[in-house]
Amino acid sequence: MELSDWFKGFEKGLARLSTEQRKAFFAECGSNCVKCGTLQVYKDLYDSASGDIDLFFHNADKLPGVKCETIEKGAAYYLYFTECTCALHKKGYVSTPLLCECSRQSILYVLHTLWNNKTFSVTLCGSILQGEQNCKIKIEVKEQV
Repeated sequence: MELSDWFKGFEKGLARLSTEQRKAFFAECGSNCVKCGTLQVYKDLYDSASGDIDLFFHNADKLPGVKCETIEKGAAYYLYFTECTCALHKKGYVSTPLLCECSRQSILYVLHTLWNNKTFSVTLCGSILQGEQNCKIKIEVKEQV
């Protein structure tokens, strides 16, 4: 059996999970994935912005493959990715848009790691795996904790 055959069952299994079950599953997957490298990129951005969230997103806009847009200073942002960077997708193993919950959860993990005194809402507005040009994610700062 090829590894790609195994992932066909993985995709079918994901489809059978409830939304809440997928959130729980991908919270673990997303945090683990981001800890393997990307988290440090975001920590460096956070440090260079001295924790200023507006400056953080302004600087993130300069990263390759990333575009950021401020909707409302200190409160809402759009984060765009110009390509799917998920290794499972890039290697051709998984193509279901359900995988995008992993990205959403990884962004939540990064935001809560950097600003543990804030609460965030992260909404996937569209993704490459859904057939869109970019992955578009809306980030809202919900409240101070």
